[in-house]
Amino acid sequence: MTNSAPDVAEKVWIDVTGIVRWGAQPPTGIQRVEATICRHAMETAAAGFVLFDTVSNRYRRLSKSEAAFLDYVLKGRWPSDGAPYLERLKGAFAHLPVQLSHQDNETARRLAYAVSGFSRRSGAVFSIAKLVLRLLLWLCLAIRIVWVWLAIGVRLVTGRSEKWAPDGAVVLVSHEVARNRFLNGAQKRAGLAAVHIVHDLIPVMQSRLTSKRFTGGMRMFLDRIFRAPEPIIAVSEATRNDLIAWNRDVVGAAYPYRIKVCPLSSALVSTDRDSDPVPGLSGRPFAVFCSTFDIRKNHHLLVAVWAWLARNIGIERLPDLVLIGRRGNASGLVQDELAKAPELAGRVHILSGISDRQLRWAYQNAYLGLFPSSAEGWGLGVSECLANGLPVVHADVPSLREAAQDLMPVLPAGDFDAWASTLKDLFENAPKVEALRQVVAERYDQGTPEGFAGCVIDYLKVLAERGFDAAREEGKPAA
Repeated sequence: MTNSAPDVAEKVWIDVTGIVRWGAQPPTGIQRVEATICRHAMETAAAGFVLFDTVSNRYRRLSKSEAAFLDYVLKGRWPSDGAPYLERLKGAFAHLPVQLSHQDNETARRLAYAVSGFSRRSGAVFSIAKLVLRLLLWLCLAIRIVWVWLAIGVRLVTGRSEKWAPDGAVVLVSHEVARNRFLNGAQKRAGLAAVHIVHDLIPVMQSRLTSKRFTGGMRMFLDRIFRAPEPIIAVSEATRNDLIAWNRDVVGAAYPYRIKVCPLSSALVSTDRDSDPVPGLSGRPFAVFCSTFDIRKNHHLLVAVWAWLARNIGIERLPDLVLIGRRGNASGLVQDELAKAPELAGRVHILSGISDRQLRWAYQNAYLGLFPSSAEGWGLGVSECLANGLPVVHADVPSLREAAQDLMPVLPAGDFDAWASTLKDLFENAPKVEALRQVVAERYDQGTPEGFAGCVIDYLKVLAERGFDAAREEGKPAA
């Protein structure tokens, strides 16, 4: 009697290393994209989950405790922002052995933030807690190194094969480990073939915006996947076009596959679920910009524009400015602009780590959306605004035009005069904003989180069932 061939779903795997390392906190950017795919895979039992172990440099399936933590993270089971401190602290430290086993710098920061009272990621208490936690993480890492290499030694002595995946199995590689130099060996030992999502080419096409190390890693990553070659999924037509141009002009590989396009196209936060008001914003008109505080995002430009508007149309006619996102290298620039504009006291709200329910409320109750970023692979903030019925003014970037389906006002990125004059006109003429809102309601083609995730997983299934030759035809842009 022979064993039957494995079901296609048993040959489709998703690398959750990035999600596990990010842990129990609201996902942002790429973490949100990966979490959307994994959540859909979990709900439909369409794929299995694996971790890339950076100690052994091997891919392996999740243990029961790791699977429980993944479930905890993907379903947002940690206590809400309004829960008592001790309850939130307990939630942050839930599944601690798993968190200590798959740590990075974010692990210590996240747990120290919990210890310090969920107020800010700075100050004496936060710094001391972060130091203690990092020492604990290093100790756990040392213990794991000894344990893992003992296990490898036993495997070498016994001659046991490291291949555990069925023939033809594919893995969607997490952005967190895509540039790891040991990745190819890990895939081969486990019997997995890699598929990659590429979000943008900003680190190589606009290298001034990122560190030299990150730019170098991205160059090596692109060179590897084009030359290997390995199938690619792009999150937008703009990213696909950039990939084709980069290979043509820089790598020069005879890449045989069509790059699959699975557009993000809509909010990755469901729009039809309950919401929670953001404290301090109920009953106040406000405009919202949601994105990590990165220099290319131009938060500081908006603050400068708001100061000009306060002086030229009157503070009483000006909506509050709400900036939502993880702090980054632009946070100091924003604070500098605020220091120069005392008239904005209490009118600019900087929010980090709010829940999905609060984010949904912010989009659904804002007067206007904003997205002045100068470089994007997609621009989730644009599609999230539109999916919630909120008109948005965005920068003239191809991917943002694509996300907005060419329906919304477009302004040159970084052009102070253009942003100031356009927003002044909109704030002084409410019917124009209502007209834009009507355009969104009548003409915006809203996708769903499940539609995007389904596109990705269906493509993985095709590759698992028919082999990588299918990528020559099946990578055609999604309709």
